[in-house]
Amino acid sequence: MSKWIDRFNNHALIGVWANLLELTQDESLEGATEDIVEDVARLRKVISYLNGAFESIDPELTPFNHLTNLQKSAQNCINEINAYKGNKNSGHLTNANNHADTLLIQFQQTPASIHAISPENIKESVSAYSETIGSYISKYKNETEKSVSDLSEYITKLDREVEKREAKLAELSVQIENVEQTIQKQTSEFNTQYQSSEKSRSEKFEKELENYSQRSEENIEKYKNKVDEEFGSLSLKAGKIIEVLTTLQDDASKVYGVTINTLQAGAYSSYANNEEKVANRYRLFASLLMLIGVGFLVLPEIRLIFENGNYVFDWVKVVGRIPLSLVVFVPAFYFAKESGKHRVNEITNRRRQHILTTLDPYVELMDPQNAEDLRVHVAKTVFSEVSSSSESKESETGNILSQLANLAKQIKGG
Repeated sequence: MSKWIDRFNNHALIGVWANLLELTQDESLEGATEDIVEDVARLRKVISYLNGAFESIDPELTPFNHLTNLQKSAQNCINEINAYKGNKNSGHLTNANNHADTLLIQFQQTPASIHAISPENIKESVSAYSETIGSYISKYKNETEKSVSDLSEYITKLDREVEKREAKLAELSVQIENVEQTIQKQTSEFNTQYQSSEKSRSEKFEKELENYSQRSEENIEKYKNKVDEEFGSLSLKAGKIIEVLTTLQDDASKVYGVTINTLQAGAYSSYANNEEKVANRYRLFASLLMLIGVGFLVLPEIRLIFENGNYVFDWVKVVGRIPLSLVVFVPAFYFAKESGKHRVNEITNRRRQHILTTLDPYVELMDPQNAEDLRVHVAKTVFSEVSSSSESKESETGNILSQLANLAKQIKGG
């Protein structure tokens, strides 16, 4: 056996073509519509026709790259057939026939194509097409005969049911005639009784309506006078209640204003207490630093006085200790200035607290317009103090930075 035959027998086309032949012979491909049957019949005819050429392929006369193209087209045809079996979409059968057309063209390009036109091969392909169409016709015939038989049985049942319904309808007609006669008789009796009862009820209603009208007029006149008296009394009571509510509203407004001022005064008191604590802390730091700075200047001289009885004051040494003292005095001056600033804030908040605490009792007996003008003036004064204090803080911040810059220059010069 030559190597071309071995390569052909091991080629993937062998398995793919066998799978394609098996799929085209599957009976589940035959659908219920004429188009599907025609597509399946044509596909079987083409594959049966090409199978004669496939079985006649001479491996030593056929290029192997052509076998690969045949394999791809056959695999595409298999994929479309499997897709149709999965979702029953007839478009996949159309695509499968298109791939079969490609296979026809590709097989025509092989030397084995001359064997496909043999009488036996043509007979097999035509037979495959005819069997598919015949199977569809037989299936359609059997289904038609069964449907006709079922329809005949159903018509027979309907005839029997119609006969039963006609008998019941005749009985129902007799019952309806009896009911109509009974209804006419009862209607006549009801009309006689209704007319008699309606006449007596009408006479009775007219009498009761007349009596009710007389009583209603008497009650309306009676209650009208009483309502007028009660309305006058309620008007007086409502007027008094409105006066009391107005008084209570004024008192509540005053209490609300006093409460707000008291809360604001308490807030200023809290601010003042905080500023007092900070001012006292800065004052303590400034005092300690000043004492330390004085100690740098004086303590060495005092120590010399006690250690040496013949003490001679030396200005050079004292002047030499001045830069060291200045290093301590500059933070002391800064803390003293900060203490003074917080002390001013404390006094300002104490003053605001005093103003808000004494404002309401002071304006209580004043004219309302004058009292309002005084409140506006006090508000302007308080807020103007806030703006001026913020400006002074900015200038003081600049002075503090200048002092720290001077301190750094002195330390560097020393």
